[in-house]
Amino acid sequence: MVLLEPYFGANHLAMAFVDSATLIVVCFPSIYFLLIKPMVRDLFAKAEAERALSEVRASNEFLRQDAEERSRAEALERTKADARIQFQARILAVVQQAVVATGKGGVILYWNRFAEWMFGWTEEEVRNQTLAKVTGFTSEAASTGLSGFGAVKGWTGEVKAIRRDGSSFPAYLTCSTIWRGDGSVAGFVYTFMDITERKSAEAAIRDSEEKYSTVVENSPTGIFIYRNGRLEFANQRFFQMVGRSQLDLAAMDVADIIHPDDWAMVREMWRRRLAGTGATQDYECRILHSGGETRWISGRTALIRYGGEFALLGNIQDITERHKAEQALRDSRETLHRLSARLMSAQESERQRVARELHDSIGQSLSAVKFMVERALDEQAAHGPDSPQARSLRAVVPVIQSSVEEVRRISMALRPTTLDDLGLLATIAWFTREFQVTYPHMEVERLIEIEEFEVPENLKTNIFRIMQEAMNNAAKYSQASRVTVALRQVLGDLQLVVGDNGVGFNPAEARRNTTAGGFGLASMRERAELFGGSLILTSSPGEGTMIIARWALSEEPTS
Repeated sequence: MVLLEPYFGANHLAMAFVDSATLIVVCFPSIYFLLIKPMVRDLFAKAEAERALSEVRASNEFLRQDAEERSRAEALERTKADARIQFQARILAVVQQAVVATGKGGVILYWNRFAEWMFGWTEEEVRNQTLAKVTGFTSEAASTGLSGFGAVKGWTGEVKAIRRDGSSFPAYLTCSTIWRGDGSVAGFVYTFMDITERKSAEAAIRDSEEKYSTVVENSPTGIFIYRNGRLEFANQRFFQMVGRSQLDLAAMDVADIIHPDDWAMVREMWRRRLAGTGATQDYECRILHSGGETRWISGRTALIRYGGEFALLGNIQDITERHKAEQALRDSRETLHRLSARLMSAQESERQRVARELHDSIGQSLSAVKFMVERALDEQAAHGPDSPQARSLRAVVPVIQSSVEEVRRISMALRPTTLDDLGLLATIAWFTREFQVTYPHMEVERLIEIEEFEVPENLKTNIFRIMQEAMNNAAKYSQASRVTVALRQVLGDLQLVVGDNGVGFNPAEARRNTTAGGFGLASMRERAELFGGSLILTSSPGEGTMIIARWALSEEPTS
């Protein structure tokens, strides 16, 4: 550096800078190796040590947290296990069955509260006692595994148990094995259920079934169960009615029992009953006896469940004799109707004949007598009109005239000639006029809304007679001030209406007392029904009376 001073002169700053640089260049390797490199190595080692320490700390923290998590999980599991154990213990304590746990040798280890209630022993009193000794099982039960031996596969059954007070009761027992982790038997769990009520119910059911079987087999009606198109059951009376035996039930086809003309009706009704569509319960049909005889039965069905499926419980009663009696009654009524029709026809014919005889014979004879008397009076006029003979003859003339009119009245009452000559409508008009004259205190209202040709010929006489009887009854009993007669066509029916505003009456009493007008009502009803019609009577005290007779014009009248 002294050698270089002349080159710098007074520039000391430059010379200092060069001196420093020279010093650094000369000293730096020494400083690097002696000072900087060891210091850098120490710093790097320190950094590595701190990094390793951080990793160790992080690892320790992770291990600590993992240990804490495991501890918390184990604590939670222990809590859950404790809760589960407590819950199971509470279940065993409150379960409505006696639960008993024993060791492999049958010594009681657990005895729940219901077992205390059932047997009368507390858990402290039975602990270390054998189950067979406490509950009093028989040797036969013990031999099946109830004492704890031989019940490895479990056991269930009914046993006779004994309470602390010595009373016995039937119990249903279930025995299950408790296994150790190594597969060996640790003990057994027994559950007891008191089945006293069930046994009583079973006995009651057996008694009921016996009574039911007795009732069914001795029933006077045939009883059967119908399901899936087959007869599943039938009692003895049913087999007697169809002429078959119990052995024929499996091969029995219902279609072979019921008459072919009735089978479609019965099958459809049974189908609707099984479908729940509201078919009728009662029916009548014919069945075929195995001997070839056809018999009538009355049946009734009810929807039941049989074997888990819907079925029909039916009973049938033989009504052949009743049906024969009803048919005989119908035949008798038909015969009576025919006789009644003939009687009425004969009566009308006789009335017509008598009326004609009265009109043509007696009426003409009286008219002839009247004519001869009047002629004799004319002849006597020449000898003096005031002679005794003339006066006597003049007195006879009104009597003869009155007799002629009475004969005409009787003739018209028996059979109005207008009915045959002029028709029904003219006869109704004539009769209502005569009725008004005979009963002037009663107003007659006539409503004719039909033409003569619309009334069948065979109904005209009956319509007139019903109207005549109804109006005469009104005049006798109703105390009415007005009577209405209507003849019209309503909805295809010919309708006759006779009504009054009188005192009315109770129709039921009139039917019971035929002497008070009941025979007249029966006669009108008979006349209406003879030709396929009907008669309706409506009346009540104080409300007047109305009689409606109707005939269907669209149907052929019967005679």
